[in-house]
Amino acid sequence: MRRPGARPMIASPAVAWGAGTLAVFVVLWIVVTSGTGLVPARVLPSPLAVVERAIALVAAPFSGATLEGHALASLTRWAIGVSCAVLVGIPLGILLAWLPPVRAAVSPVFELLRFIPPFAWVPIAVLWFGASTTTQALVVFIAAFPACVINAQLGVSQVDPILQRAAKVLGADALTTLRRVVVPVAAPTAFTGVRIAVSNGWMALVGAELIVGKQGLGFLISQGQNNDSVATIFVGIIAIGLLGAAIDVALQRLQARVLPWTPALAQAR
Repeated sequence: MRRPGARPMIASPAVAWGAGTLAVFVVLWIVVTSGTGLVPARVLPSPLAVVERAIALVAAPFSGATLEGHALASLTRWAIGVSCAVLVGIPLGILLAWLPPVRAAVSPVFELLRFIPPFAWVPIAVLWFGASTTTQALVVFIAAFPACVINAQLGVSQVDPILQRAAKVLGADALTTLRRVVVPVAAPTAFTGVRIAVSNGWMALVGAELIVGKQGLGFLISQGQNNDSVATIFVGIIAIGLLGAAIDVALQRLQARVLPWTPALAQAR
């Protein structure tokens, strides 16, 4: 018997719909490949073939590492680039919104650089650092940095001036107002920028690994192409998607824990 006030242990409609859609997708995949042979294996391998290939990649190295080794290499480079983008981008965005002289000095350069695609920096990064972890982390940083700056700046600029005036009336100086009022109010918007940066950085990393990688999921995909192994390519693609989704879910849970006042989270609870 369920306790009064306890939540029923049922999946939300969104989860049920998502699981149903995924199941239908897998069934259709089976039907058009191993079920009917409508699509040849050299174009689209069956789910069973992809699973078998994934098990083989976990058990034995391929192009220098197992599947988990390639995944770890990608995650390491991504983490370095995104961490640097967050640590530099969010404070810069706050400064751009809070200090007009800084905004006037920095914005023209930032607006010019942020429209240059991350992959345009790959050749110069290779010349500077070679085909190294630093090169790929730099590409991730370039892809993730603008979202951190823009959303932090937007969050601070949208803080209600009444809150700042109220803090001043209560005796808070500018630094205290920024720390105790502005930053907490702007934090949800800034965190949205972090989620966008994480996604942009992850996609840019895979692209960089396709071009100059010696290890990683993007490199795994390119080696699958070189070895004419479509199943290997699909293992890499699926691993990229699953890891990206897992990272985003983890970020959402982190946001719910550290920023419980986020409006969207309040509505969801």
